[in-house]
Amino acid sequence: MENVVNCWLVNTGSCGKRADACLEQGVITFNIEIHLMDEFTDEIFNLKYIDTKSSNFEYLREEYRKMDSKFRTELAEEFEKIHLPEGFPEELQRQQMELLISRLNALKEEARLLRETMREFDKFEKHERIKELIRSHLCYIEDTRLNKWSEAIFCFANDIHIGDLVIMPLSDKDFFAVGKVRGGYEYVENALYLHHVRDVTWIKERVHLPYLTEIIDISKGIVPLERELRTSFLAALDS
Repeated sequence: MENVVNCWLVNTGSCGKRADACLEQGVITFNIEIHLMDEFTDEIFNLKYIDTKSSNFEYLREEYRKMDSKFRTELAEEFEKIHLPEGFPEELQRQQMELLISRLNALKEEARLLRETMREFDKFEKHERIKELIRSHLCYIEDTRLNKWSEAIFCFANDIHIGDLVIMPLSDKDFFAVGKVRGGYEYVENALYLHHVRDVTWIKERVHLPYLTEIIDISKGIVPLERELRTSFLAALDS
C-alpha cells in the first residue's frame, strides 16, 4: 500500500444509514450539512427558550386561561350539586356523580385539544425563527468558518484523487471502512442520503482503528493522514 498517494479520513456524518448506503452503492460522501449546523450551535441550544410572540399564539394562551377559569368555576358548581340533603334517593346521587364525571371528561378533552393546538403553534413559531436565523447567518459568515467550509468542499471535489484511499467511520465506535477512490465528484439529485459522492471500491468494510476516532470527532470534516499517522494506518491495513 506504500504506493498510495494520499489517505483521507472522511466524515460522512453520524447517521449510520448514510455509511451503510455508501458501502452498498460503492461511493463515499461528504457530510457538508454538519458545517451548516455549526453555524447555528448557540441558537439551536437556546431554541427552547425562544418566546413565541405571534398574535395567534397569544390568543390561544388567553383562551386557555379563560377555559381554565371556566373549568374551576364549573367544577365548584358541580361539586355543590352533589351535596344533596340527607335522605335523597341513592339513584339520584349516582346520576349527579355521573354527570360530574361526564363534565370533567369533557373539560379535560377541551384542555387537551387546546394544549395540542398551542404546541403546534409553538412549533410553527420556532420553525419560522429558524428560517430567520438561516437567512440572517447566510448573509454574513465569519471568514474563518467560510474558509473551513470552502477548503473542505474543494478537498472532497478536487484534492482527493482517483487511486487515493478514503477511510469512513462506521456507526460502531472505533470501526472504519476503507476504500479506493475510482471516480471524480458527482452530484446525484434524487438520492436519499447520497447527493455529493465519489465512486469508491471498498477494500475493507470493517477495520478496528480506534486511534482515528478522536480525529474524526474533532475535525467533523476531511483530514489527510500524514507522516506517522499514515504509516501506522497503512501498516494496520496490511496486517
